Amino acid sequence: MNPAAEVIVQTPDRRSARARSHLDMIRAVVHSDRAMAEILGVSQSQVSRWRSGQRPDRDNADRLAGLALVVEMLLRWLEPEIVEEWLTGANAHLDGATPAYHVQQSQLAEVVGAIEAMKAGVFA
Repeated sequence: MNPAAEVIVQTPDRRSARARSHLDMIRAVVHSDRAMAEILGVSQSQVSRWRSGQRPDRDNADRLAGLALVVEMLLRWLEPEIVEEWLTGANAHLDGATPAYHVQQSQLAEVVGAIEAMKAGVFA
C-alpha cells in the first residue's frame, strides 16, 4: 500500500483529546458552556460531558470541528469579543439566518462563504 494512501484511524483517546482541543479554541471567544451549547444546538450538559472527556458522536464531532475552524478563521479578521456576536447574529450573506444555525445544520460551506464575503467587503 502506498504510505500516502494509508488511513489512520483515531483512537477514542485521540478523538476525546481533539474534541477538548476544539472546545478550548471555541471557548477562547464563546465564554460559557451555555453559549457554546446554543451555538452547537446541544445541551449545556453535553458540552460539560465533552469537556470532561466524553467523546462526542460523529455528527457532533463534525459540528464541533467545523465551529472551531470558523472561530479560527474569524479570529484572523475580528476582535475576539466580536466573534460570539457574529456567530449568533443575523447575517445578510446567509439570508438573515445566523451562522450558528448553519453550523447546527452542518452547512459549514455557507458559513465559510459568509466569512469570505465579509473579508472581501461584499455587501449582501
